[in-house]
Amino acid sequence: MASPSSRIRCFSMLLASAALVILGNSFSCNCLQFSYPAFDAANKADLGFSPGSGIANGALQITPSTGDISHRSGRVLYAGETLKLWINSERTALTQFATEFVLSILPQNGTGGVGEGMAFVLTNNPRLPAGNSSGPWLGVTSNETDGAPANRVVAVEFDTRKSPMDDLDGNHVGLDVNSVRSVSSYPLSNVSVVLSSGSDVRVAIEYDGAVLGVTAVQEGHVYSDAWPIDLSRHLTEDISVGFAASTGEFTQLNQVKSWNFSTIGDDNKRGHGKKKLGLLLALLTLSAVAGSAFLGLYIWRRMTRQGRLAYHNLEKMINAHGPVRFKLRELRSATANFSPDRKLGRGGFGTVYLGYLRNMGMEVAVKRVSSTSAAGSSNRGEKEFVAEVNTISKLSHRHLVKLIGWCHERGELLLVYEYFPMGSLDKLLYPSSEAATSGSPVAATALSWERRFKIICGVASALEYLHHGSSQRVLHRDVKASNVMLDAACDARLGDFGLARVVQRDGATHHSTQAVAGTRGYMAYESFFTGRASLDTDVYAFGVFVMEVLSGRTPSCPVLHRGGGDGDEEEPSYRRRGANDKPMYIVDWVWRLYGEGRALRAADAALGGELDPAQADRAVRLALACCHPNPRERPSMRAAVQVLVGGAEAPEPPLQKPAFVWPPGGDAQEMELLPRVGVLFTGGQTSFCSMTSTSITGR
Repeated sequence: MASPSSRIRCFSMLLASAALVILGNSFSCNCLQFSYPAFDAANKADLGFSPGSGIANGALQITPSTGDISHRSGRVLYAGETLKLWINSERTALTQFATEFVLSILPQNGTGGVGEGMAFVLTNNPRLPAGNSSGPWLGVTSNETDGAPANRVVAVEFDTRKSPMDDLDGNHVGLDVNSVRSVSSYPLSNVSVVLSSGSDVRVAIEYDGAVLGVTAVQEGHVYSDAWPIDLSRHLTEDISVGFAASTGEFTQLNQVKSWNFSTIGDDNKRGHGKKKLGLLLALLTLSAVAGSAFLGLYIWRRMTRQGRLAYHNLEKMINAHGPVRFKLRELRSATANFSPDRKLGRGGFGTVYLGYLRNMGMEVAVKRVSSTSAAGSSNRGEKEFVAEVNTISKLSHRHLVKLIGWCHERGELLLVYEYFPMGSLDKLLYPSSEAATSGSPVAATALSWERRFKIICGVASALEYLHHGSSQRVLHRDVKASNVMLDAACDARLGDFGLARVVQRDGATHHSTQAVAGTRGYMAYESFFTGRASLDTDVYAFGVFVMEVLSGRTPSCPVLHRGGGDGDEEEPSYRRRGANDKPMYIVDWVWRLYGEGRALRAADAALGGELDPAQADRAVRLALACCHPNPRERPSMRAAVQVLVGGAEAPEPPLQKPAFVWPPGGDAQEMELLPRVGVLFTGGQTSFCSMTSTSITGR
């Protein structure tokens, strides 16, 4: 058996030999990199223009900008050198690249319409295709060549007019392969991006050898998606990169204001001739000390093995293509290295910072997820991180907080969301609290009833989408005011999916998940007995949330109900109280008022009585129905939305709150499977048959 020293000497000789091989191949470089912050006449020599295309007003004019500009097509491609399809001569790996550009589409027909669109293209045929390539063909293909493999063109189209070519609409992005009939497309109106508005659209495209990712940002609105594609199936070795565009009966200026392009991972391949001697000396020196380096590497790998395994395991758990994967340095720069001055707040699993992404031109909220929780679980933060990325990335709804991107690097777990200057709802509901005084600048402004009802409807719509509208049924498991963000128009956005769970996969529905999770005061009674969350527990939390928004009272603080009196006060239970005063939590308190015919007395005093009685009565009845002790009696979120919009009659809850009975069917065998769990609620006296919620306290 060879000794360790002989192995090290052998390793050193192999390293020196490798140096010679590397130097021999050092002159083959597949790198391509250029940057144009703006365009002027001096750049013409670097680019290839089709007839009528040119440079004007500091931008590339892909189609003519003067004269007769209708029914025209054009291309502008980088002419300095071509992009190599393969990164090496063995053709074992495709070249990876990233490009960023700013496009501007200006309609030229006033309000008469726009057309047709433009595209970023990768092609082996730089010239415009034969035939008519204007109108719906976008300069990518033509009426004679569309669909032909000989086109050898892959394009990301930005279409501004619906054409007969199976287009979704007149404002979409799509992936084209040898045809303008997109293999995949997405309507940009869904994310409030309008290509033909005249506003700049910043586009970033990245290819990692297997997936083509596209991000477009316009005035803070973000579109992001990714498409799997093997470019070697459609293109050959030498690829021209650039832009194509067209006009039709309706016209527009198709402009590119700036353009950066670079292959990925080849920064160190430039200047090989000048660095040849330095590289040789460095490698020879390295071979001389290879023994100690090898030993140090061995020790380091042994010490970091557990961390590396954890990193790779977490990577395997992440399944998200839409959100952007940021570099750690990007988010450090965006948050001034997570400066305390940028801190927006802190939650159970991390701290949120205000950030600014220069390349996207937008403010974001960056959540720095803690790798450990207060409870001491070593992977609770990681589970929350994976749940957020995997869940939100597959959801799209106007009342859900949008996940812009994420980062998992050097032990950091970072989530990047839309930023809402108004902050979370709790900061407006409780402006006198310490959390609120450090929050939104409008925290002291009372919420009108109109805004409160709109917020309730928005959260209901979001939950209805999660339960019944998305491709995979999702339980939120932590519905509460602090997880509801407000935009400038006070529209609600439900966020914080760290506890969310997907309960429907491939058409198979699982009615619950085996983990008690949530926040004290919002959790349904049965979740403590079953140890499970379900659609019904989400509905219960929504009912508590409605009461919270209506009353302006936190579910975690008891209310002194003055029996037979006209007033109720929110006070801690240890305060001195009269003989008829009784501390009650929000669900029992509202139900008691409802039974006394004084349901509207639950309304927040800050409203000053200015509310819509019919809407408020409907909200109270719905909230009580959602908080029914028997989960089988609660409405679905779909039914709740119908009640709120007036499409269905409000429920008629019983005047006296029913007792909580578990199991609902009185199955003695099931009771035996849950020994002494009633102690959680009764203070030491086990009881499964009849317990009122006044005996139940938050965790």
